[in-house]
Amino acid sequence: MNRYWLIAAALIPLAGCVSASKFKGQESELASVRQELAAAKADCSASAELAKNEAEGLKAMNIACADSLTLARESNEDLHEALEARKDEFSLKVSGLIKEKDELSQRLSAAAQENIGIRRANEEELARALAEKKALAEAGERETARVKKNYADLADGLKAEIAAGAVTITNLRGRLTVNMVDTILFESGMAALRSGGNKILDQVGKVLAGIKDKDIRIEGHTDNIPIGGELKNKYPTNWELSAARATAVARYLQDNAGIDPGSLIAAGFGEYRPVVPNDTPEHRGMNRRIEIVLVAKE
Repeated sequence: MNRYWLIAAALIPLAGCVSASKFKGQESELASVRQELAAAKADCSASAELAKNEAEGLKAMNIACADSLTLARESNEDLHEALEARKDEFSLKVSGLIKEKDELSQRLSAAAQENIGIRRANEEELARALAEKKALAEAGERETARVKKNYADLADGLKAEIAAGAVTITNLRGRLTVNMVDTILFESGMAALRSGGNKILDQVGKVLAGIKDKDIRIEGHTDNIPIGGELKNKYPTNWELSAARATAVARYLQDNAGIDPGSLIAAGFGEYRPVVPNDTPEHRGMNRRIEIVLVAKE
């Protein structure tokens, strides 16, 4: 900008001693210089205004940065305080978890010891159960062997009666039963033993006398024909007759076979437990019977 002022000052003195054409040329040059000067001034003003605006922007930015920094510091302090609080809370939680872990370890240890005790008890109980099962199996085998022997002895002693169909012997699931038709033991309507019946009971008594672990139940059974005539005065129903016959057999086994009366049971069932329907004379004859059954001691 100083260069333009110097050029203008140099041209002024020359105006008086130059020609008109030259003067016009100088004036034109001066006008151009003035325009350049005006443009330069405008540029300077614009640059100054821009610099001012930039300075104000920088100042505002600096203030904003200062404010942000202050907020950041305050936020950092708040965060630090929160972290300290969380740190204490976390420490408490860690302590609690450690305590719970120790308690759980103690409970697990106690449970493990208890389980060991339970397992040992179970093993001992299993061993006892197996031993008991073995003992029961052995006792069952012995009982089966005894029943088979008793069956064989009875069958051997009563061959003729069995062959004649007067006596049957069954062994159903370890329950030994001697079934005798009433005619080989009693007269019709009577409860006194016949002489031929005594012989059969003697054979049965020999085997039964050796059986000490069973009760001997003598059962009297009849058909469904009602008691009639004068016999009705002594035995009003078949029930009384069946009970009297069972009692007569029990007394004979006690007196003649030496069987403990505490092991003898006399029971009268009358007509109420038939083995076949009472629809023919043959069937009624099958229902009139004496059964001797070996049962478990009460």
